[in-house]
Amino acid sequence: MLDKRNLLWTSDRNFNREDFKDQQYFQVAEHNDLITKARHDLNARELKIMDYVISKIKPDDEHFNVIKTSMYELANVLELKRSGRTYSQLAQNLEDMRAKSIRIYSEAERRITLTGWFEVVDVWENGQVQVKINERFAPFLLQLKDKGHYTQYLLVDTVKLKSKYSILLYKLMREADKDNGSSIAIVQGTPDEWKEWLGAPDSYTYGRLKDKILNPAIEEINLEIGDMDLELFQARRGREVVQVEVHNNLIRNPRF
Repeated sequence: MLDKRNLLWTSDRNFNREDFKDQQYFQVAEHNDLITKARHDLNARELKIMDYVISKIKPDDEHFNVIKTSMYELANVLELKRSGRTYSQLAQNLEDMRAKSIRIYSEAERRITLTGWFEVVDVWENGQVQVKINERFAPFLLQLKDKGHYTQYLLVDTVKLKSKYSILLYKLMREADKDNGSSIAIVQGTPDEWKEWLGAPDSYTYGRLKDKILNPAIEEINLEIGDMDLELFQARRGREVVQVEVHNNLIRNPRF
């Protein structure tokens, strides 16, 4: 366990020359399997950190480079208050991400990949940070334009969202937008599939899933994301809900 008392943060320095607001408008690109078929337990801040690191990948990168950043930069890009407490929390997030596992199912290859997020995390007392993504993520993050079946979105969108459920639902809706906003994007599945996609507790009934996760996530996305107007639909068999759909009713590029 990381001893936060050893992280003195004696210097609050910016080691990067890029503007923080510019970085928020970097694109995050990931293979659709990472959105729809990955199972993990990252919290909201950890999801944002991962999006930030992914946004540093260039389209022509053939391997993962060491990402050099700082607590100062992370706090500003993720819109967190800069303080020793925040920096210690970020250090704990990075350590947790180094330890947490992720399971990704590849339907094309009929394969399950079990791996961790980072190969290495280095944190200095002066606030410098270096991370490198685990090489097992290469099929899901590198050379995606050549592979197809990937989703892009702006880092600033996930930075805006407070709940991990909102972030995960947002990504599902982006993945479902196959024609770049020319028609209504729809994500549909059984209540159990929605629980898996959003990492909801196994004990949740559909009523609890709807009240505690789906409806609050839809409300937050509709408030924060300008090109989304989400609406939930249900199909019943008798009194049981057997199918759940979330529609993005806002069409950005209508067909005439």
